Amino acid sequence: MEAEGPVCLVVGQATEPSPTNAAARAALDELRGWLKTDFSLLDGQTGEVLELAADHRRVDWTTRGELCREVARRRRVEVIDENGPCLLLAIPLFSSGEATEVAVGAFLSRPADECDAAGVADLLGTTPAAARAWMTRQSPADADMLERFATVACEKLAGDDRNEQLESEVEKLSAHLGATFEEISLLYRLTHNLKLSSNDEDLGQRALEWLAEVVPADAFALQLIGSADSDPLATSSRTEPLLLTFGECELTADDFALLVDELGLQATTRPVVVNHVQLESFGWRFPGVREFVIVPLAEGERLFGWLAVFNHSCGHEFGTAEASLLSSVGTMLGIHSANIDLYRQQAELLAGVVKAMTSAIDAKDPYTCGHSDRVARVAVRLAQELGCDGETVKTIYFSGLLHDIGKIGINEEVLRKPGKLTEAEFEHIKQHTVIGHRILADLRKMSHMLPIVLHHHEAWDGSGYPHGLAGTDIPYLARIVAVADSYDAMSSDRPYRPGMEDNKLDGIIRSGAGKQWDPDVVEAFFRVRDDIRAISGRE
Repeated sequence: MEAEGPVCLVVGQATEPSPTNAAARAALDELRGWLKTDFSLLDGQTGEVLELAADHRRVDWTTRGELCREVARRRRVEVIDENGPCLLLAIPLFSSGEATEVAVGAFLSRPADECDAAGVADLLGTTPAAARAWMTRQSPADADMLERFATVACEKLAGDDRNEQLESEVEKLSAHLGATFEEISLLYRLTHNLKLSSNDEDLGQRALEWLAEVVPADAFALQLIGSADSDPLATSSRTEPLLLTFGECELTADDFALLVDELGLQATTRPVVVNHVQLESFGWRFPGVREFVIVPLAEGERLFGWLAVFNHSCGHEFGTAEASLLSSVGTMLGIHSANIDLYRQQAELLAGVVKAMTSAIDAKDPYTCGHSDRVARVAVRLAQELGCDGETVKTIYFSGLLHDIGKIGINEEVLRKPGKLTEAEFEHIKQHTVIGHRILADLRKMSHMLPIVLHHHEAWDGSGYPHGLAGTDIPYLARIVAVADSYDAMSSDRPYRPGMEDNKLDGIIRSGAGKQWDPDVVEAFFRVRDDIRAISGRE
């Protein structure tokens, strides 16, 4: 008598399959729902059975496991065995871009009758009676149609996996941005806790004034070396040397640099004390300088500038007391400058990460490559013309770079469409402001940029999106970026049209004042029109 129920036996495999991962479990559940059948799951690398369908418990997987490894390697749907109307279909499942598991299901390719039971039983490793019971539960499907449908399902699962990877990368990038901002904030607070200024120029000027109270000298000078490789928009850092003075200092910045050069000073130089310079003895080039002490502002071998006092106010000589005091002050200022330089490097790292995110947008939409950077620089020029302070200018620069970050979540076909968008496509692309806001929303230190990312497509008359804000209800910096964004969009070449001529573009912006854009921002635009044209030309 033939046994009707399944026997818990796997030929050549362990009777207790290993548990599947969450991604494979989810994919398996989706396949079962789509194809209305149960699936077994095999490891795509080893061919080992990970999970068995109830009807597959007597299937011989020894050879079929090897076939599943080949299916995983080829990354495509394959029929791995068939007998009569019954076939075994293998579908690769993807995790992190790799086909790590293979789902195997049994199907009928045509209606089956009593004479097919033996072949089905042989394929499934069961009894003819169990095979007949299985056949009555199946809905036959054409083999080619079944394979095509399974291929579509496979591609859909692979696409879902890729989307999850991209979402994970965005989350990691956002987390990295947040961590970077936190590090910068901590460095700022540590510097601020000196109860001095976090600005090395302010602190340096104060140091000169304080030195004047205890050092008998006629003049005090502090040279701060600039960082030539810094981006001043991103870091608000100094790119050229700066000479600060107090008292009756006759040396110019060039004179001071020449003095340092002629003395051959380096970061590791000990304090240099010179008294009663004999002008006629070796061609001294600085006739107003009789005595001086000069020390480096350094941390180890890193040089940040020079501190000096000139001409003893009582006609005496400078000695070890003055040299030691200046050395101590120089060391403090050097450490402080090192902290500020580290702050600058962290800010540049942040700028690099932001630009990397901008590059991700450009990669999605190469037709607008460079758009975000140009918008950022044009917006900065408008903000400067409108009297915004340094921190606000830096905010608008980063916001300009990030204003289209939400396009990461927009369908590439819509972004790259070389023609007019349908209404549905336009509604889809409008979501980039909300998506961008969502990407950055959890970054507490970027909260001041969120209104610009969310509202840079609002219109002065309330016809914009996403919230239809009007007039001064639109955040001020978003109004500035809106003009910069529109200008660059109209002036840049596209595959389907050249950039708009200046006269026509200017006419559109002028006529849009008070309708599309803030009239004050439009006025500022035309005041700096030549500068904006130069920015676009450089880019």
